[in-house]
Amino acid sequence: MQGRRNFKIGIVAGEVSGDLLAAGLIRELNQSPYTFEFIGIAGPNMQQQGCHSLYAMEKLTLMGLDGLFGRIREILHIRRSLVQFFLSEPPDLFIGVDAPDFNLGLEKKLRKAGIPVLHYVSPTVWAWRKYRLRGMRRAIDRMLVLFPFELDFYRQYKINATLVGHPMVKDIDSNPDIKQLKTTFGLAADKKIIALLPGSRKGEIQRMAGLFLNAAAQLAEKYPGLQFVTAMPNSSLMKLFKNELKKTALKDLDLICVTGHSREVMASADILMLASGTAALEAAVVGRPVVVAYKVSWLTKIMVQCLSHVKYFSMPNNLAGYRLVPELMQENCTTENLVLEISHYIDDEKLADKVKQAFLQIRNSLDLDSDRLAAESVLEMLGDSAKTGNES
Repeated sequence: MQGRRNFKIGIVAGEVSGDLLAAGLIRELNQSPYTFEFIGIAGPNMQQQGCHSLYAMEKLTLMGLDGLFGRIREILHIRRSLVQFFLSEPPDLFIGVDAPDFNLGLEKKLRKAGIPVLHYVSPTVWAWRKYRLRGMRRAIDRMLVLFPFELDFYRQYKINATLVGHPMVKDIDSNPDIKQLKTTFGLAADKKIIALLPGSRKGEIQRMAGLFLNAAAQLAEKYPGLQFVTAMPNSSLMKLFKNELKKTALKDLDLICVTGHSREVMASADILMLASGTAALEAAVVGRPVVVAYKVSWLTKIMVQCLSHVKYFSMPNNLAGYRLVPELMQENCTTENLVLEISHYIDDEKLADKVKQAFLQIRNSLDLDSDRLAAESVLEMLGDSAKTGNES
């Protein structure tokens, strides 16, 4: 009997990073011998690959508990509507891409109704809120994980997981033309460059930019001839950053401001000072010594303190398995500590080289054919109907 060649895939992404991951997966599946219909919540990259979005992805984009409480009713309404939609028109497979606080509840209801569920990107249950593992077993048939240590973690808890690596590695040049990058951004060829990357969201920039700028000022006084550069994702966030710069009353800081091109800015710098998050992983893949810093609101802090169970918060240290790079969190995130840790890199070239070598090993461990591996998992979950269709 001829197998099926047409499949309907429900898919939901809630962040820019998830949009990119899902778009790569959709692109790879569209190159297979089958025809797919993708529908759910999609960002612009997913939509460009043919995914139909029932709601704007931005409605799910949140940061911390503060943003959640302000829009909980709207988000719950969207999730209920999606449950009703997918139960009335069941897809052959549902894929939740990251956004675990939204997707896990949706996935549980769909799987209970007999719809197979694939979750792409592990929630950070290895770091905090481990109690969610029981619910995840009920919500997910298979997990696609980005990092090797996550695969080992899920094996311990008997959750079906597949390592696909991180697609980001393919997008970041392993041997960029640093001289050309410096020329492009107006950076001096003969100066040591420190990149200030205080975050990509409004709240992060408001919390972190002043600290970073004051640390830069002290570093400039301590090491004459330093140059600084910052990159903001868009013009509105650059305006916010410059407002924070005005508050510091710093006038003589040698600072270049770049809109966009954050990864290229990282590559053009010698040392990075950045807010914890995806940027810390990007720093490891780019291969630049970094100091990771972060401050969150008091409410988020209390929740993390109560529910966390890891020694390290930054991804480079979790991937390395030891304190490879400095982490400055909450009360330890001070101007003085930022200056101290950046100074260690400036004064000790062997330390900086050690971090670079460890980052190269991390990059190699993540450098897999992620889109293809993810697509293979989808086809495996679609089962014998897809395989039979390929043979006919």
